[in-house]
Amino acid sequence: MSDVRRLIRDIDRGKNLQKNLPVYRNLLADTYLDYAAIELVFSSYLLVDSLPEYHEISPEERALCEEVISRLRRLIGSSREEIPQILKEFQEIRDQITKMMEQVTFYTDRLICYEYVLNRMKLRFNEDKEIKERVEDIEEEEFVNLLMAFVIAHEDQSIVRDRLQSLIGILPIHMTKNKLLEKIEQTVSLYKGSDVASLEGFAYMIRSAAMLHPLGESTDEEIDSFLKELERTDFKELDAKTYEGLCDELEQVSERIFEITDYYYSLQKVVNGCYAFGLVKLHNDKNTETQKISHQILSAVVKGELEEEELEKLEGKIEACVEQSSYLEAVLFEVKSSCQEVLKELDLEQEFEDYTRIANLLSDSLFVDLDEIDQEKIVDEQKAAQVAAELTEELSRKLTECKRPVKKAVMAAVLEKLPAGFPGTREVEEYIRTNLFGCQDVSEKAAAILELEQMMSEEETR
Repeated sequence: MSDVRRLIRDIDRGKNLQKNLPVYRNLLADTYLDYAAIELVFSSYLLVDSLPEYHEISPEERALCEEVISRLRRLIGSSREEIPQILKEFQEIRDQITKMMEQVTFYTDRLICYEYVLNRMKLRFNEDKEIKERVEDIEEEEFVNLLMAFVIAHEDQSIVRDRLQSLIGILPIHMTKNKLLEKIEQTVSLYKGSDVASLEGFAYMIRSAAMLHPLGESTDEEIDSFLKELERTDFKELDAKTYEGLCDELEQVSERIFEITDYYYSLQKVVNGCYAFGLVKLHNDKNTETQKISHQILSAVVKGELEEEELEKLEGKIEACVEQSSYLEAVLFEVKSSCQEVLKELDLEQEFEDYTRIANLLSDSLFVDLDEIDQEKIVDEQKAAQVAAELTEELSRKLTECKRPVKKAVMAAVLEKLPAGFPGTREVEEYIRTNLFGCQDVSEKAAAILELEQMMSEEETR
């Protein structure tokens, strides 16, 4: 490993690239060859093994899984000449799954907002005297001090920021629409001088939180129907029976979405593994011992004949690949972008393009965009103004259309995504007192207190 570190260090310094880059290329090719194969073995086995447990997925979704397994079967028996066409097919399937998951994500965004609305109404219909008495007995000074100790006292400032943002998302909202829009404009201005991709990521996150992304063509009639019911609901006029019915249906739909999401994650992991394995096989067709074992296991997986004990043959191998790849990837993307002339001279341009794709495909970001994003493009005054205007106009229109309970849910979700921006601890304390203990809606105040208690309790048990 010391030789690898020395090589990485020399490449990072731009030292002797004509000699070092081919050595680095060989290490990448060998590492990714086994890494992709092992990753594909375990992900495909887990998908096939868990498939009977998915009760909520549709016949079309099961058919997509069968298609992926069919393509996997072709891949493990393919020649190098056949791989490009197979990769093209996997790219199409990957795009299809990504599009479906995006729709499921938009469903989830909406359900989170409506769950917030229903949760804040809970104690209007809940006859649990113990909960009501406990909330009524809360002492303002004691609870504020407890929250302040939890949020502010942590020595890790990144954790303090995260807890502050969670706190803001839970506390009752006492803010005008214009003040929220102003905070968005201020946050966008912070991106001036950074790369455009970061700003666009922020804008996407705000649109998700505010339910601004259009659903497009319905992908699930049951979920779509429930969302339309929620949109029509006048929450101020709910009776206990209707409220309980909405809560029950929300729980059922949430379980369905959870299962669908888990299914698509498992499926995408296999697709990414196939894609990565195919790409590396284009540049490295060594038949290592790991390759032989992986081929045998994959052949059994696609036939549905694998015995779990066979996986023991690969135990401990994935850890070595992960460790090696983490060292190699420390300079991979920089080499690809900054050493283009040398790579061109060595005829390694396309190969390094593929290695960066493999790195992304084997990462935890299953739905990462594989098309190169221009990180060199910087946010200027005009771009910041354009994004701020678009976001504030869309959000303003959304808040105008929403009924008041939903409006508050949207504002809370958006606020949680913005920097807290408190000058000091006194302002944090004042914000808690004003928004929590100044709240006149007893049910909303109680729900926030219970949620804050849960947040602190969960952190303590981690």
